[in-house]
Amino acid sequence: MAQFSDLVNLSRQATVMAFQFGDGFTNMITPTSGVLIGVLGVAKIPYDSWVKWIGKFMIVLLILGWLLLIPTVTMQLEGF
Repeated sequence: MAQFSDLVNLSRQATVMAFQFGDGFTNMITPTSGVLIGVLGVAKIPYDSWVKWIGKFMIVLLILGWLLLIPTVTMQLEGF
């Protein structure tokens, strides 16, 4: 991630934070996630019902993540 953040001229902290947001959000809807499918199977929740239910919450999380990334990207962070 360090080389990518240097390439796009962002701080390394902002790049890692964006990666963590994206990874966390997509783990809630990825149908190839063994944990997600296992939990949905044990709870007897169909995947399509899960996607419909989590959709609105995902939109809220994406907007919140975007708002939290704005100050991180605009600040001049020097690293550790």
